[in-house]
Amino acid sequence: MSVNRIMGANSGLQCLLYTNFVIKGKYPVDSVAEKMGIHRDTLYKWIEGVNLFPADRLAPLVVATGDPEYLEYILDKCGYAVLPKIRDKKAAETMIQMAKVFMSATNGRGDVL
Repeated sequence: MSVNRIMGANSGLQCLLYTNFVIKGKYPVDSVAEKMGIHRDTLYKWIEGVNLFPADRLAPLVVATGDPEYLEYILDKCGYAVLPKIRDKKAAETMIQMAKVFMSATNGRGDVL
């Protein structure tokens, strides 16, 4: 299947899947499918754009790959961002301060001026 088919007819998420699994070979399909609890052919159909990637499989994909890039892609399209959980109180306070400075510098919109 060509990248043009993926990029023309399907979502950016499927382009990202195709790029990471096929072009870059970042993850072994068999291993990810097993960790997601699905058949490898099902994952291939999502990667190749034969079937649309179901939203309820996004979390298992992120857990199986250990890569939040897919979640980041979806959230970015919605105007949100992924932030890691902060378990240390001091680090959390620092993160909150940084977020306040960022939001102040971007007029509360999150866009870089």
